[in-house]
Amino acid sequence: MLLFWKQGYEATGLVELERATGLGRQSLYGVFGDKRGLFLAVVEHYFSRVLKPGFDVLDAPGSARENLERVFAGWEATATLPDFHGCLIGNSVPELSAKDEDIAALLCRKLELMEGAFVRVLRRAKRDGEVRSELDVKNTARALLTLAQGLSVVARAQRDPAFVRSVVQAARSLLD
Repeated sequence: MLLFWKQGYEATGLVELERATGLGRQSLYGVFGDKRGLFLAVVEHYFSRVLKPGFDVLDAPGSARENLERVFAGWEATATLPDFHGCLIGNSVPELSAKDEDIAALLCRKLELMEGAFVRVLRRAKRDGEVRSELDVKNTARALLTLAQGLSVVARAQRDPAFVRSVVQAARSLLD
């Protein structure tokens, strides 16, 4: 997973995958079919192990606004780490979505799940008066998703904490 996450699909070779997994070529092919099959499994694993726990915070009991604030704090903490690699989903969209319909569909489904988490938390926050009453939940969810994905791309090169804070502040400003 880390190889695809750091290097991308095309730049990750089979020899590197063998070394990273400890599996030989035949074993990799036997389990996953090919490099593409392995990548599809990696995307599922990444989503369930890396992204979903972060988005589960949005559905946690308690204040929806506080849940959003926890996610924003996570963005800020993660995007400034020296070994930050962005988001595997977001990194893969520009590389693969024009080349492979099935991968594009999988990536879109994962982005839709992330958007759905934002929609749910924003509905709760609006219902409970924690965000402005005229907030357009769907459009704001899409904006937050886009800010998160944009930050995950830009912060790979721009890790200045002040820059990252300003992006997170822009996300907060959508709510007030």
